[in-house]
Amino acid sequence: MSKPSIRVGDKIRFNVGGDQFIEGQIIEDRGPIGVGGRRLYGISYDLGADHPYYIEMPAVEFEVIEPKKDSR
Repeated sequence: MSKPSIRVGDKIRFNVGGDQFIEGQIIEDRGPIGVGGRRLYGISYDLGADHPYYIEMPAVEFEVIEPKKDSR
């Protein structure tokens, strides 16, 4: 089994309708627990409230905009 190219710490964006996107960060790799074994990711995002929001979605529903930097 190959290692997923999406990693915890990656910054992503996802579409919420039309041309509106929300940026967030991968905070959890939930594994292949989605429909048909799709890998789900936990995403934290901020809408200016007092706390961040959390959503889970498969990789086909978001795009990585800034990969996590390696700490070498």
